[in-house]
Amino acid sequence: YASIYDSFTITVLMQLEDLGFCKKGDGGRFVADGNLISGVGKLPFNTDGGGLCNNHPTNRGGITKVIEAVRQLRGEAHPKVQVQSCDLAIAHGTGGSLGTRHASATVIMEREG
Repeated sequence: YASIYDSFTITVLMQLEDLGFCKKGDGGRFVADGNLISGVGKLPFNTDGGGLCNNHPTNRGGITKVIEAVRQLRGEAHPKVQVQSCDLAIAHGTGGSLGTRHASATVIMEREG
């Protein structure tokens, strides 16, 4: 499961590539091929609707990524979006002022057996 910051379309594509879910330059094709479609695609993605669904919560954005990833691992996500047998999750976010300072953080979580 991947919970990735989605402030802009290009942000998602860049992060999919940078995190290694697809090759550099293939982010658009990866998405167009349906890989992020819930229940169908290769990569269960932003099952909480992402930042656009959650009103782009600014300073709270990072923790919402972690919360949904933990819900998926615990089997506590909404039944319509719960990833079956979710054992591994990644939460990733970026932020900063455009053109000045940027930061990112990645948390990889695994459910104990």
